[in-house]
Amino acid sequence: MTQALISIIVPCYNVEKFISNTLESVYLQTYEHWECILIDDGSKDNTAATCLNWCKKDSRFKYFHQENKGLSSARNAGLKQANGAFIYFFDSDDLIASFTLENLITLINEDIDIVFGKCAVTEGQNSNIKDFLQHSPKSLKIYTNNSKSLLSLAIEEPFICVAWNRLYRKSFLIDYRLEFKKGLLHEDELWFFETLFYAKGITFNDKPTYFYNVSNADSITNNFSLKNLEAYLYIIEYIYSSYYCNTELENHKEIISAYLIHLKTVALNHCFNKLNPEEKRKATILIQDSFYKTLSKRTTKILCDEQEKLQYNFKLVEFLEAKDIVAYLRYYNSSTIFRKLKSIIIRKKANAINKSKNRRIKKVF
Repeated sequence: MTQALISIIVPCYNVEKFISNTLESVYLQTYEHWECILIDDGSKDNTAATCLNWCKKDSRFKYFHQENKGLSSARNAGLKQANGAFIYFFDSDDLIASFTLENLITLINEDIDIVFGKCAVTEGQNSNIKDFLQHSPKSLKIYTNNSKSLLSLAIEEPFICVAWNRLYRKSFLIDYRLEFKKGLLHEDELWFFETLFYAKGITFNDKPTYFYNVSNADSITNNFSLKNLEAYLYIIEYIYSSYYCNTELENHKEIISAYLIHLKTVALNHCFNKLNPEEKRKATILIQDSFYKTLSKRTTKILCDEQEKLQYNFKLVEFLEAKDIVAYLRYYNSSTIFRKLKSIIIRKKANAINKSKNRRIKKVF
């Protein structure tokens, strides 16, 4: 297994300031059996020239150009060109450690489809670690996907929803026809769900193998608008229609329902709270419509008590306006008198609506 070819896929778009350092970190890998697929997504700066220079320096770099179609299309194009047994996605403004590929490939065995690498946060394209992104504290443990339990793990022990710095078994991606949804913001959220839904098993490494540059002002994670929320709602509706409604297995339905609730809370906290007042007014209507269309049932305990309590309380107020849901989830567990009273008022409003709709929420914890 240590001689398996790894295909590193690097989508590139107007990254002349970063791409040479990015590719140098690939070139310096201690594990030498790799190819680096460079997908230029219609760059208008000197990205192409830099990529071609690296291709001249080392034939393991392979350059492909396409018209600008977005990140998902570029990654999918990279997958089609990949010859490796394993896939590694790498963003073009970040860096990887010299031992990254060697560290991840040693953790692969026949029961594992994905190895999750630990991600360090940097301010600028360097290796000066400021923080770490969420990563399982139980490194090197193998998690098998019994009853789709990997989705439960993602709810209970949150780890960052990204495609990069993971080593994927290519045959696993092919068998389940997994690719990125074209034209979708936050495409990694849907990719994350689908890869965890189908993976046979996963594991986490114990060393930082990726240096995530948070200072790039052009990054999508630095700019939130109504479009970001709309993307989350699309993902929720897609999972609901394509997975929740299409499975007859009750245990699968249960975990998909739990994950849908989890995603709804993420959409509220991660997107809605960052909108300006005018956008929030528009978002309220979109959220109510989407949440109503994707109502799902929870009937069996599958999560820890803390998460089950959160999910139960979300279901109680799911029909309310977004600002009330956010406030209730923030205050229902509070011991502060004002916040406690606020949560009681919101819950009474929710109870009245649930009663009028003859809707009963089952407590499973």
